[in-house]
Amino acid sequence: MAVAVAAVPEPIVVIGAGDRRELLPVSRGAAEWLPLDPILEGLALKAIPDTTAGTLRLVQGGREVVLYRGKSFASIGGELRLLSAATQFEGGQWLVAVDALPKVLAPLLDQPVIWRPSARVLAIGAVAVPKVAVRTTTAGDAARVTLEFSEAVPFEVEREPGRITVALRRDLVDVTPAEERVTGGIVERIHFVGGRRNLIAVVTGPRFESLKTIEDPGGRQLLLELTGSGRVQAAPPASAARPARPAQGPRVVVLDPGHGGAEVGAKGPGGTLEKDVTLQIARRLRAILVNDLGLQVFLTRDADVEVELDQRTALANNYKADLFVSIHANAARARGASGSEVYFLSYEASDDESRRIAQAEGAHIPEAEAAAPGTAGLDLILWEMAQAEHLEESSFLATRLQEELAVAAGIEMRGVKQAPFRVLVGAAMPAVLVETAFISNPEEEQQLASEAFQQQVARALARGIARYEAERARRQRDPLAP
Repeated sequence: MAVAVAAVPEPIVVIGAGDRRELLPVSRGAAEWLPLDPILEGLALKAIPDTTAGTLRLVQGGREVVLYRGKSFASIGGELRLLSAATQFEGGQWLVAVDALPKVLAPLLDQPVIWRPSARVLAIGAVAVPKVAVRTTTAGDAARVTLEFSEAVPFEVEREPGRITVALRRDLVDVTPAEERVTGGIVERIHFVGGRRNLIAVVTGPRFESLKTIEDPGGRQLLLELTGSGRVQAAPPASAARPARPAQGPRVVVLDPGHGGAEVGAKGPGGTLEKDVTLQIARRLRAILVNDLGLQVFLTRDADVEVELDQRTALANNYKADLFVSIHANAARARGASGSEVYFLSYEASDDESRRIAQAEGAHIPEAEAAAPGTAGLDLILWEMAQAEHLEESSFLATRLQEELAVAAGIEMRGVKQAPFRVLVGAAMPAVLVETAFISNPEEEQQLASEAFQQQVARALARGIARYEAERARRQRDPLAP
């Protein structure tokens, strides 16, 4: 009998001025914690634990931060602030959520503390980060992509199907621009994938034929020369149905293909992986939204890489997105379960099944317990205030997407529901999570793996977005409009 072996968490690199260490986090689901003791080494901070009260005071000069065992908030300068996960005390060690460390340490150190989840790097203090400028020029049958480095950076260039990647062998880099679209058909776009390898991806177009690289001997510049043919991609048949272009569409849409990398998501009985299906649908939907609706669209991942749940919404906020759509494939113990569901955020799940799905996808339910008398429900109150602004519009968007999935893709409609999906928490725009179909159902798994069905789903979602935008414009003109 095979023995299950627990996965070893990927190390997190902690760097400071002249110091670099790799620490193993404590992982549970989507959350990760780091022990404080090795991080505090070398920092001018005093840690004062109180095991009776279950607190840890961090003091530097006149500044103070108090952490509470089992609580997802901290007292920072006398004010209670929410953390992404509860602080733990296990095996004699205080564990703090990795993405909460900048919030905890920066006020004490009076210097930057940066967490880069895609690179899995925590930078403390004045850390030298190489800057990478990306420039593109096109002329006729040639396109040139120039990468200029502020200091010598080792790199590796690889040619892959549909793209060229440049891996930068440094813990941290700053790339500008992080995303750029290119016309001419040789290069479609350039974007910073990130990850542990700090990948820059050059997505090639239908005219691309060959690549030549020119490297600066000093390691400060890399030129990618791409040549193409005079062939132009054929236009789609006139009979292909297109969603009507909205009169006033969002400037930016961020699509979130669920899972990725080691986080494969659900697996169908035939071996189809959720992470693969969601990426393929997202790519197809992006093409429709860009080409047919004229929208600017970004993906939270455009490769088989793992992206933290909180980072996905943070990317949407950084892009100042008007809409955020997270794409998933459902799974259930009963293999006959079928149909699509669309969710928007709520502290309480609509039903037990919604709660189960949200927990499988990384639910985020703030703790309602208080740190002291008179503060009962503080987490919950602040959480609801932060999310309330866009819930009504999220409901409208979810309804249109569900209706179009049922009609255009022929999927049974299971309804619009609410649940505390972590990936939707913190979105500063209307945000929904789409469960396209049940990958655990053998018939729907076959559909999800087919290009034709993926295109149906993508086109249905595009039509739902177009309908939502047209109705939103009407509501703005007439607040009493339905």
